[in-house]
Amino acid sequence: MGEFISHNVWMRDIPDNILLTSLSIPGTHNSCSIGGILGFTKTQDLDLPEQLEAGVRFLDIRLSHYRDNLFVHHDVVHMGKCHADVLVACSNFLKLYPSETIFLSVKEEDRLDSGLGRFAPSRIFGKSRGDSMSWVVRSDSFEEAFRARTWEHVEDPSLFYNLASPLPGHDLVSTNLTPKTTLGDVRGKIILLRRFEAGQDLGFDLTYWLENMRFRSVTSLAYAVEDHWRNPGEDDKYKFIITHIEEAMSRNPRDLYITFCNAVTLNAHGYAKTINPRLNDYLAGSPRGRVGIIALDYFEEPRELVSNVIDMNFAPEVTAGHDEGQAPAGDDVER
Repeated sequence: MGEFISHNVWMRDIPDNILLTSLSIPGTHNSCSIGGILGFTKTQDLDLPEQLEAGVRFLDIRLSHYRDNLFVHHDVVHMGKCHADVLVACSNFLKLYPSETIFLSVKEEDRLDSGLGRFAPSRIFGKSRGDSMSWVVRSDSFEEAFRARTWEHVEDPSLFYNLASPLPGHDLVSTNLTPKTTLGDVRGKIILLRRFEAGQDLGFDLTYWLENMRFRSVTSLAYAVEDHWRNPGEDDKYKFIITHIEEAMSRNPRDLYITFCNAVTLNAHGYAKTINPRLNDYLAGSPRGRVGIIALDYFEEPRELVSNVIDMNFAPEVTAGHDEGQAPAGDDVER
């Protein structure tokens, strides 16, 4: 297991008026996948508290809905956690470090064994794992389960920036991300990025997500994603990453950029061992400027990688506007 450099309050050194989308933010891909059968679903060595302590501020959480709860999964494999465990890790961290914010990306994970019904391994193993509370919510949909389980475990209605609270004494008006949202607006809060169908009051809508591609979507806030993961080849994957990072540095700082650096053949570690050092060297030798969210596997390898992502924030370019520029070459898709 790799060591990490502590960056628990790195956002404290950034002014309140900086646009949220203009930041360079370390993240993890499949953030809770620290186990799994023979390592096939493993993407991280360190758990959520350690990731947050190390400076990670984007968490990629995949939840499956069954037994009236939301369990953390990577495909068929149950990761021994539920939605409540993720909330506890995030809320505990933000209580200690209110200068920070956490992007929480939540995707509904379609379990590969779901067609087996009650005989599915994911259901059998999930009965005794995760949330120990009685199953009393009786939610029919993922959205209902998410709302119910979230507010069952969240004591402070202000924990989320963009999730309307149904708790007594709080109205149901929800703020959301806009091109003008600043870091000062979201300090001490979770920003929900929603990758499941739900009402518009529930987080920022990222449901438009093309599989195994680079794409761009323009809604109330434009977002661009690099997500080639299906064994693209190490050199090609590295080129996809750098192309997207350089686009982030040159395009409008009011657009949200997310670059996934993961890819997989039999397991994720092979790509990480090759990609991460090359990315680390690239960032260390690059001029400072916005690179957006960088989602990593095995983020602590090499040890300086997260530090180099964070360091991209500390230059005049982080507040400066940029021209839209030319659309990138390749298979970029825009909606």
